[in-house]
Amino acid sequence: MPRPLSPLLLAAIFAALACHPVHASAPTSRPTPPPIQRDRAPTPDVAETTAVVASPGAAAPERPSPRSVSAAATPATEASPPTPLLSSLRGLSSDPAPERITNDTHYLVSNERRLDLFRPDIDGLGGVHVGVGTDQNFVLAGWSRPELMIIVDFDGEVIDLHAIHGALLRAAQDVDAFKRLWSEAGADEALALLAKLEREPPARRERLQALYTRTRARVHKRLRVLTRRYAELDVRSYLDTPAQYDAVRSLHLRGRVITLRGDFTQAGVVRRVGELLREHEREVQLLYLSNIEQYFTYGRAFKDNMLGLPLASSSLVLRTLPGRPAGFQYMLQKGPDFHAWMRAPRVWSVYRLRGLGKGEHLAASERWFITELPPRRGPEAG
Repeated sequence: MPRPLSPLLLAAIFAALACHPVHASAPTSRPTPPPIQRDRAPTPDVAETTAVVASPGAAAPERPSPRSVSAAATPATEASPPTPLLSSLRGLSSDPAPERITNDTHYLVSNERRLDLFRPDIDGLGGVHVGVGTDQNFVLAGWSRPELMIIVDFDGEVIDLHAIHGALLRAAQDVDAFKRLWSEAGADEALALLAKLEREPPARRERLQALYTRTRARVHKRLRVLTRRYAELDVRSYLDTPAQYDAVRSLHLRGRVITLRGDFTQAGVVRRVGELLREHEREVQLLYLSNIEQYFTYGRAFKDNMLGLPLASSSLVLRTLPGRPAGFQYMLQKGPDFHAWMRAPRVWSVYRLRGLGKGEHLAASERWFITELPPRRGPEAG
């Protein structure tokens, strides 16, 4: 998450957005493009492609019994050997800790409930995933199947929570076992696992156990709510589909999830991530920004950070912004188009990029594909 804004900067934002109010009552009526048609087959999910046929009146087949937590599934035994890129990413120094976090709140569970609106476009996208936040990234990864996931967040507790998620994912061979470790019934087992993280120094092990105790009920509720919500929408996710869960778990088992404390609005970790990816000739296929852009204007450091990320020609940028009624609008944009906006002069706000007209507001639970390009006014100074 970004640093909170100063009063002077807030005043500048409101002035910049004066011609694009987001509080009027008239909804937008512009069409949104259909999902991108990609030259690849959708990623199959076992639960989606296997049908069970039973004779009339026959008893339903029994589901296989859940696999239990595996003590042998540890990073030391199953993680892939580190590559030069992975080693370099793990060696990056964190950005300085912020003086305060956004709204003085640790956003440890997401309230984005319609991430499924992204799925038709990101299914099987692969490549490198760069994201912010917590559990949202696992949902997206179950669909997009990245080969490497890099999470950058300026809240140290978010990074610690990823360490907890990773430990429990590595230990739990299936999603039922994973959910149980977040439940009250599995709390003692989860705490015992965290206490045995040999790669973590004692002080951090204690910190992770304390954070787990403090957040366990909230995370468990988020997993239950999301599972129920997607079931109502007939959407498969890593929370109910073995193939997707295995894909997310495999990333952790093979050491392909890198978590870094960093600030998207400062020259630091994000800039170095882009440099390392370019050095190793790897491209970002999915950039997930959540709703961080609502909290700051596009300063020079943020624009340079984004331009420094090697976004593939087929890449997508995903973001959310608050809409009405209470919820978020879910926005997609082609990576090269996002870069075009980052090069444009006098573009300092995500709302300018979104193209809101006077009297429009964002509709919640709506998929919106940003296709407009910035006006051609020559290269940006500075």
